Amino acid sequence: MSERYDEVRSQLLARGYLKGRIERFLLRDLITAVGPPGLARTSFNAALLGAPLLGALLAASTVAANRPVLGARDALVLWLYFALLAGVALFALDLMAAGAAAAWARRRGARSSDALRAGLIVAVPVLVYLVVLWARGHPDRGFGEDALFLAGAVVTVALVAWLAGMVSLAGIVGRTGEVPDRNRRSVVFLLVVLVPVAGAFFVIPKTAPSGGFRAIPPSDFVPIARTQRLLVLGIDGLDGALVEAGAAGGATENLLALLARGALYPKHRDPAEPPEVWTTIATGMRAEAHGVRSVGATRLPGVAAPIAERSGPVALDAAIRFLLPARTVPASGASRRVRALWEIAGLVQPAAVVGWWASWPASGTEGDPKTGYVVSDRVLAKLLSDGSEDRDTAPASLFVRLAQDFPAERGAIRASFDARFAGLPDEARAVAWESFLIDTFAWRTTLRLLHDPQVLTSFTYLPGLDILRTRLGGSAAAPGAVADYVRWLDVSILAELAARRDDLILVVADPGRSAQSDEEGFVAVTGGGAVPSCVGPPVDDLDVAPIALRLAGLPVSREMRGVAPSRCFEGARPAPQPLATWGRRGSPSQTAASDYDPEMVLRLKSLGYLR
Repeated sequence: MSERYDEVRSQLLARGYLKGRIERFLLRDLITAVGPPGLARTSFNAALLGAPLLGALLAASTVAANRPVLGARDALVLWLYFALLAGVALFALDLMAAGAAAAWARRRGARSSDALRAGLIVAVPVLVYLVVLWARGHPDRGFGEDALFLAGAVVTVALVAWLAGMVSLAGIVGRTGEVPDRNRRSVVFLLVVLVPVAGAFFVIPKTAPSGGFRAIPPSDFVPIARTQRLLVLGIDGLDGALVEAGAAGGATENLLALLARGALYPKHRDPAEPPEVWTTIATGMRAEAHGVRSVGATRLPGVAAPIAERSGPVALDAAIRFLLPARTVPASGASRRVRALWEIAGLVQPAAVVGWWASWPASGTEGDPKTGYVVSDRVLAKLLSDGSEDRDTAPASLFVRLAQDFPAERGAIRASFDARFAGLPDEARAVAWESFLIDTFAWRTTLRLLHDPQVLTSFTYLPGLDILRTRLGGSAAAPGAVADYVRWLDVSILAELAARRDDLILVVADPGRSAQSDEEGFVAVTGGGAVPSCVGPPVDDLDVAPIALRLAGLPVSREMRGVAPSRCFEGARPAPQPLATWGRRGSPSQTAASDYDPEMVLRLKSLGYLR
C-alpha cells in the first residue's frame, strides 16, 4: 500500500495535480484504493461538494417560480431537499462520465483532454436542465434577474464539470495506471462551451407575465354602462358530437334554440387538465401566467405552500413526487397570480361565481374586490361532509345560509334525480347521481345569488357531464347514461337559461377529459350584438375571456393573447380600448393550506380527477 501511495502521489504531483485542498480531498481515495471502491468514494466526495451549490440553484428557481407563496424559510427547506436529489444525480453522472473516460483511455491511451470531455458530459446536460427550468418557470423576469441566475448556473456547472473531471481522472488512473497531463486551459474551454448554452435562454420565446410578490392594481379604465345581466355558463364534457347526437332524438332542443338566437364559435380542445383549462378560460392567460396547472399540487414537509406542477422539467416533478416525502393537496386559487373574470367584473359591480376551479380561497387574498359572491369549488364537498367554513364563500356568512338550507335542498335534488334517472343501471345511476348533485347545486345556487339585483355578472361551472363520461368510460351503460344526462341538462338548466331573454348569455362547452383529440367544443353568445344563427371562426380557450369582457362592457388587457372575434359581432357596439393590465393578485392573508385538504383530495379521487 505504501509503494502504491508513493507511486501514484508522485505521478499526480508531476502532472500538476494535488495543488489544492479540494483536489487532495477528492483524490485521496485514488491514492489509497484501487478499482471501483476508490472510484465510488471519489464520486461521492465530488457529489458532496457539488450538491449544495446545485441544490441552491434548484431551490432558488422553484421559489421564484412559485412566488409569492414561497419565502426564505421555504427556500432553506427546499435547498436541503434538492441538495439531496442533486447529490444522487451528480454521483450517478460522475460515475458514468468516469466510465466513459476510462474506456477512451484504455483504448488509445490517457490524454489530457479526457477529463475535460468527461466533465462536459456532466456539465452540458445539467446546464441545459437549469436553463429550461428557469425559462419554463420564469417567463417574465427582468434581464437582471435572468442574468444573475444564469451567471450563477454557469459558475456552478463549471465547478461541477471540474469535479466530474477529477472523478474521471480517478477512473482513468484506476483503469490504465497512467496519469494524463493536466489541461491548463480547461476553465477557458469550459466557459467557451457553457456560456453559449446559458445564453440560449435569451432566445427562448417569452410568454405572458406571471405576476410578482404583491397585489398590483389594474390600469385606469372606463367601463361601458350596461343594464343587462351577463350569465356565463361553463359545461365540461360537452362537445359538438354529443349535441348532434342528441338533436336527432330531440334531446337538445333548448340548446339548439339558444344557439339559433346568437353566434356560435367552434372551440378547440385543450388536452390539459380541467383546472388549467378552465382557469385559462377564466383569466385569458396561459398557465405560465396564472399558475394553476393540475388537479393536485405537491406539498413537501416544512414548505409553507404547494409547489406548482410543471414549475420545472419532468425530471424535477418526478423527483418531488416519488423521491421526496411529498403529499398531494388539491388545486386552489392560492397559487393563481392573475385576476379571474369574476374578480375583474367585481371591480365595477358585484359579480357571482359558483363552483369554478381555483376559486378557493374565496376571500383573504390581497387585491381581490370586496364586493360580490364567491361559492368556491369546495363548498358542496364541505356541505356533504358537515365541514366548517374556511374561506369557502364570500361573504363568509353565505356558507351558513347554504348549510342551513342544504339538507332540505339535497332531499329535493334527490327526488328530482330519482324521477328522471330511475331507469339507469345501478352502477351508472350511482355515478350519475354525483354528477347531477354537483350541477344542480351549482345552478340552484347561481339562481339564488341572482336574486340580488346588484349582481350583473355570474359565472357557473358544471363539471357533471365530464365526471360522468370519465368515470363510466367504455362501460356498456355509458352511452345511455350520457344521452340521458345531456337530455336532462337541456330540459332543465339550458331551458331555464334560454328563457332568460333579457340577459346576455355566454355558454362555454369543452369536450373534457374523455373526448377524442379531434373533438371540438363551442362558445355560444346570445345578445350583446351577436348575430343570430351566425357561425364564426374557431376560437380557443384564450379567446373566451376577451369575448366575456366585451359583453360585460370591459376592456381586454394587452397581456391577454386571445381576441374576441369580430365575425358575428357586426351589430355590437365598439369594444373599449385595451388597457395595459388588469393587475395582479397578492398573497393570501392566511396560510395557503386548509385542514380540509386531505378530505378534498379523497373527494377528487372519488370523482375520477386523481388516482
